[in-house]
This record gives sequence, C-alpha cells and structure tokens, in this order.
Amino acid sequence: MAIDQGQIPTRRMLQIGRDEIPVDAAFWLQAAPGDEVVIRKRLQLLDGEPAVISTSYYPLWVAAGSRLESPDALPEGPDELIESLGHRFVRGIEVFQARMPTPEEADLLQLPTGVPVVRMWDVDYDAEGRPLQVASDIYAADRHEFAYEWSEEDIKR
Repeated sequence: MAIDQGQIPTRRMLQIGRDEIPVDAAFWLQAAPGDEVVIRKRLQLLDGEPAVISTSYYPLWVAAGSRLESPDALPEGPDELIESLGHRFVRGIEVFQARMPTPEEADLLQLPTGVPVVRMWDVDYDAEGRPLQVASDIYAADRHEFAYEWSEEDIKR
C-alpha cells in the first residue's frame, strides 16, 4: 500500500536471534515468560521516516535451524518460509491496543510528546491450535489509518 501511495518502504533490523520471550508476548505464543524463542525485531520506515516497530516471535519447534534465525532478509516473507518448513496456517487473530509509547518506542519512532501508539498483536495458528508466530507491531498513531473489509463469505466461515 505504501508503494501505491508513492512512499518508499525500508527497514532496519534491530535484533535477530534467540532470546527470552517477554511476558506479554509469551501469553500469545502460549509460552512461559523467559522461554527461549527466535526474535526478529525491525524498524520499518516510509520515505526514511520511522513508521512501525515490528517484533516477531517464533517458537523453537518452528524456527530452530531455519533461516528465521539468520540475519539475512527473507525475500519470500516469514509466512511462506514457515509453510515451506511444513507448517500450515489455518487461522489467526489480530488485537489492537491504543496506549502511550514507552520511552524506547518514542525514541525509535521519533514521536513528539503526547503522541500515542497503536499496538497490533497478530497471532497465526496451525490446525492443532499451536501458535506458529506472534507479531507485535507498534504504529505511530498520528501516521496510520486502519481499515478492514469483510464480505459475506467471511461470515460463513
């Protein structure tokens, strides 16, 4: 969508590799706080301006030994990579929360005082109900608009 609007998206990797999962992400990944997971954290920019802090968490049973642990870019995207590893996405949930940013978030997003953020949790599950990945995206609230479209077919599922 950014490209369609004439914006140039880029990203800066902030963290890649195994680390302890924080409490809030552990809830969504159905893990114990402090469990080791694979984390990919990046700052996404539009026209060189910070727009989103994206942090993805992967359980080791999905990510261990895969390119999800590599600092290299994933040109096919993590979803396709996970499916190529033999896992299938069958459902997901997105949860939104508006709040004030932490000092680190305000600094990374270059937010002026008083500007809130919107956090989106995106959780994708396999057929057994196990989370394959959890993403936490922190959006600068003054730079984004969220729109969702649904159809009759979506209701019947």
